[in-house]
Amino acid sequence: MLKEQVGDFERDADAAYRATQVLAHIEQFDGNGVRIVGSDVANGSINGFTKSGEAKNGTEAGRLQDFGKDGFASLKGEMTNVSSVGDNKEAREQAEKLGFLWELPKDDKRSAEEIIDANPLLKNLGNQSGVKDMLKERVGDFEKDANAAFRAAQVLDRVTLYNEKGEAQSGGQVFNSSIDGFTKGAEAKHGTEAGRLQDFGKLGFAALPELKKTEEIGSYKDFLKANPDADEASRQIARYAAIIDENYDAIKGKTGSSDFNAEALTAYKEKNPQLSDEVKEALDFWSQPGAFALLDNAKSPLEQGTDGKASRGDIQAFIKTASPKDVGAVGTLLEAVAEGNLLDKVNTDPLNKDVFDNPQNYSAEQKAAVLQELKAAQSLIVQGSGAGMWKDDKSKVQIANNVRSHPDAQKLLDDVNKHVAMLEKDAAVVKFYNENATSEASKVLEGSDGLKRALQSTYDNDIKTGAALDKLWDANTKDGKTDQQTALAQFYSSAQSVQGALGFSKPGEIQEAVQKSSHNKDFEAFYEKSLVSGERLKELLKTESFEVATSQFSMEVAMYNAALNPEFTGKYDDKLTENYTAIAQENVFNDASFEDLKKAFGKEGSEALDEEKVKALIDEISKSNPELLMNADGKPATSDQILGVFRGNWDLLRQGTKSISELGLFSDNSSIKAASGAGVLHGVSGLFMAGITIAKGANGAGALTDRQIVDITTGSVQSATLLVEGGIKNVTTMFKDIKDVLEPDVYKDITTNLSKLENAAKGLGGLAGVAAGAYGIFDGVKSIRRGELVAGGMSITAGSLGAMAGLASAAEGAAGVLQLTGSVVRALPLLAGSLGIAAAGVGALALLIPGLIEEGKQETRVDRFSDHLRDYLTQYEIDGVENGDIYDVPDSEWPGPEETTIAS
Repeated sequence: MLKEQVGDFERDADAAYRATQVLAHIEQFDGNGVRIVGSDVANGSINGFTKSGEAKNGTEAGRLQDFGKDGFASLKGEMTNVSSVGDNKEAREQAEKLGFLWELPKDDKRSAEEIIDANPLLKNLGNQSGVKDMLKERVGDFEKDANAAFRAAQVLDRVTLYNEKGEAQSGGQVFNSSIDGFTKGAEAKHGTEAGRLQDFGKLGFAALPELKKTEEIGSYKDFLKANPDADEASRQIARYAAIIDENYDAIKGKTGSSDFNAEALTAYKEKNPQLSDEVKEALDFWSQPGAFALLDNAKSPLEQGTDGKASRGDIQAFIKTASPKDVGAVGTLLEAVAEGNLLDKVNTDPLNKDVFDNPQNYSAEQKAAVLQELKAAQSLIVQGSGAGMWKDDKSKVQIANNVRSHPDAQKLLDDVNKHVAMLEKDAAVVKFYNENATSEASKVLEGSDGLKRALQSTYDNDIKTGAALDKLWDANTKDGKTDQQTALAQFYSSAQSVQGALGFSKPGEIQEAVQKSSHNKDFEAFYEKSLVSGERLKELLKTESFEVATSQFSMEVAMYNAALNPEFTGKYDDKLTENYTAIAQENVFNDASFEDLKKAFGKEGSEALDEEKVKALIDEISKSNPELLMNADGKPATSDQILGVFRGNWDLLRQGTKSISELGLFSDNSSIKAASGAGVLHGVSGLFMAGITIAKGANGAGALTDRQIVDITTGSVQSATLLVEGGIKNVTTMFKDIKDVLEPDVYKDITTNLSKLENAAKGLGGLAGVAAGAYGIFDGVKSIRRGELVAGGMSITAGSLGAMAGLASAAEGAAGVLQLTGSVVRALPLLAGSLGIAAAGVGALALLIPGLIEEGKQETRVDRFSDHLRDYLTQYEIDGVENGDIYDVPDSEWPGPEETTIAS
């Protein structure tokens, strides 16, 4: 009967070809045209005959008998020509809707053999239950056709990595090199990889479900539930993290990576060009070194440093705890990513304390990388203190012995701050950030179009409208807090970071946004009533030293001038300087003592004045900066005149008649002012300021060289000149008034020096640096309002980094505002920043160090924490012990019993 329908297949080749196709059809399709699967398919014989040779209905034998009777009309179901599968438009449309790429990307020139070799599942695929043949019918002959091989590899990934609902599979067996789920009899079990592959063979792409959408990923749904008001950029960052979470096992398994690292993300993207655009964007974003570092230790940030590897728990902890939830946190994250990218290639392992002893021997990148580490240490100490790491004597000793540091957390933090200050004011570091920060920020969004769109939406809808500022106001003024400075600083900094990431800088738009805020009048009132009036400075001076109070005050002045309407702030420039001068003159020596002066100018630290040393310093200033000692008549004060008055005041202090503050050096009824010219007053008051600064070691630099002492003294006289005359403008006016009595060359030299006056003393740190830095900011407010940060005196200066990061920085010598990765201010929680650990409970870097601590014994937690902290500090010998090490800590400063508790 078969011959009757197809011809004599034993003699006619065409008939034989027709016969083989008919036999294949009756094996593959039932009477209704449905594909048949199972181990008996294509077994080399026609099944379904009874013992007596009768063909049973519904079997291969029955269908063959029907064909013999009715011919091709009896056959249901269409045979597939594997060579033409690539032209099947319907199948292609189904596949592409499910996220498959139908053809290789144009730049992918691999052969079918190369694709098979790169995909063990495809290479090892057997034909149990006919799955290999059926796969070819659906995707093409993958052993010959590269595009078919590409489609086949994607199908095998889909049936192994995802279940019937499109949910990601996990576990080690998911990523082995074979299709699991066949019985010993080669049958494909339902609900297994084999079952899903068999279903694909029967039904094609219609058998495969759509993959879970990002909105359906559990960790992302939890984020939205917990943060329903999150801005678009925050949501997109969480989406990207959720995508990484969902694909965690796939990324490790498909790349063969033993560790989940940034390289695995890149490799996964490169090996899987069929991935959706959003998945590729997520991989691009998180594979940046600065971004991956945020995931790296998110689960235990206090107990574990970054090591380039992340667990799935780290990623989920980031989404739950550390992922941005508002504009302020978005800005912080973007800056962290940019800085991390910028410094990723710098290896600090070979570095040690010589970076601080001989900074000229190290590159700007190396010093910036050390600065980045110390910033992390600052945050770690503050957050660790808040988390109870130093809560009892045993813990204090445990940390001290492990870190080789002072047991007092504040002393350790102070030492970190001093070293941070040295790097912050390093000219090469400042130049490095100024030249690279903006361009690096703009690279953060490369390859992440979705985040760029979301960030633009956040900028348009939250930042430009002032709505984000209103939210930050609410967050910082609830529960009895009245911290509008932090709200404004976070807003401005974040707005600037977002602008940088989007590739532009428009400070005017930020000022306009502040004006749209419902609290603009509150900000303006604070500026006029608290800052311009000086009441804010007086308030700070009640609890803080002059240096800390003035640092805080001047940074707030800078912040408000950067953010508020320039027409409003511009009305108060003269009054601001005038009021500051009056308060500073009255309080500058509040914390100074004769003991400080003796260390600087006493013979071997005694009460006997080293007149030769003082006179030599004055002579040096007379040569380099004669204008500082100039009297109103155009004649400079002599070194003998200045020394004579200084000696008289020294004697008063030695006799205990008055304190330095009671001398009233800057007051209108000062005996010096009454008896001497301006030059003498500048010199004498400058010597007092220099003595205090020298005694305190110029920001903790230790023993000072003769050159450093000369520089400090010169800077101190410059600072005193500003205080005496009431600011740069008044000093300039004074010399214009005496222009006619000076030689032209002399006047030219003076004006040249005056042009440098505002920046000359700021780098000193200590008393002189703070006072001069404040004037530098007051005089630079016009530049600050235009967004010209450096011109406005806003750069990395001593102590400001820790303060601006909202950490417990002592802010010694901090007179300016941090410019790091393009930001004007890194949040003015200086309020916490300046005041030490006790006041630093919040911390603006909660994004990076969320304080998430797993349950566990205190001893174990402290041990891990101290190991983490040690990695940042020990190599630089930063230990909180002045001019010594842990063995020099007095017994009285160790907690516990009288005997020392240091480990031997």
